Amino acid sequence: MNIIIDKEKILPALNLVSSVVEGRQTLPMLSNLYFSLNDGVLEIVGTDMEMEVSETVNEVQGDNGSFTVSTKKFLDIVRILPENSSISVKQEKDKAVVTSARSRYSLKTLPADDFPRIKVENWEERLKVGQSALRELLGKTSFAMAVQDVRYYLNGVLFELSAKQLRSIATDGHRLAQSDMDTDLDLNETRELIIPRKAVIEINRFIGGEDADNEEDVHLTVEMNRNHLKLTKNNMVLTTKLIDGKFPEYKGVLDNKFDILVNVNRLDFIGALSRVAVLTESHQHQGIKVNLEEGGIRVTTTNLDQEEAEDYVDVEYSGKPIEIGYNVNYLIDAARAGHSEMIELHLQGSDGICVMKQPGDDRTIWLIMPMRI
Repeated sequence: MNIIIDKEKILPALNLVSSVVEGRQTLPMLSNLYFSLNDGVLEIVGTDMEMEVSETVNEVQGDNGSFTVSTKKFLDIVRILPENSSISVKQEKDKAVVTSARSRYSLKTLPADDFPRIKVENWEERLKVGQSALRELLGKTSFAMAVQDVRYYLNGVLFELSAKQLRSIATDGHRLAQSDMDTDLDLNETRELIIPRKAVIEINRFIGGEDADNEEDVHLTVEMNRNHLKLTKNNMVLTTKLIDGKFPEYKGVLDNKFDILVNVNRLDFIGALSRVAVLTESHQHQGIKVNLEEGGIRVTTTNLDQEEAEDYVDVEYSGKPIEIGYNVNYLIDAARAGHSEMIELHLQGSDGICVMKQPGDDRTIWLIMPMRI
């Protein structure tokens, strides 16, 4: 087979599908991209066997057929070619010959028939979601996912689907983020899907490309069954396996009673926390003390070298002084996930849980557990 295509036409597709391919692979085929041309439609696929990303490019010249070639090498070649280059790829036995103007490369190929595709026959549910709404939903929650936790079900985001609503929840056991959005799906009972961490990162890339700001009205098709989730956007498709496990019960902790409410300027709060956090880099848990006192919030820390940092934010508060320890990065991440000018801090008192909310927003909540310092 052979294909002839312009650099500007193939490069965006290569950037999208190559992101799923891991740098180091025990199976050589997983280092390759799959190319298939059928009547002028070129499909490009990348996979790690747990997730697959593909994009089709229309009006491509060439002969029908398929091949696989090294992801890194082919992408590097296309990237380094001059702008407006025309690229020819021709398969010759076990090699792919890539030519453009005076440049010529001969790359090793592997049999296209051996390329592992994720095949799903039946999708049980289907819904449409707005690209911008899904991006905002994940932006408010995905930062709280665990990283390589032995409790594998925490290494991802829970999608909880019910009548006309999609809720996203993430927790690493020390913090929790929850938000929801309206959907067109009408379910009689709640459905839960745990999306793996890597897939969540790729979904954020999938819906947050260079043209995202100009496509706020674009809708994605979301399909699901017990083991898989599929997103389709124009000519792009992302399919991922789901985590087979039970997400921990999280609703009980949100039912705690919070007697103290403090409104604080969000950016001022982030600024104070960030300045104090400079001295927590050597801390194993980045611990700081949050002191709520009359007229303001004082944040302090002392590191292993007995160095100290202190900052202050004005708030309206006249109750008894409270001192609570927190991971400073957890507070910063939650505050940055918001968009409002002010943010609400709901507290139980000394050594208590902190819940952040945006004024007037009942759909989103961020919870941070206290820590001993």
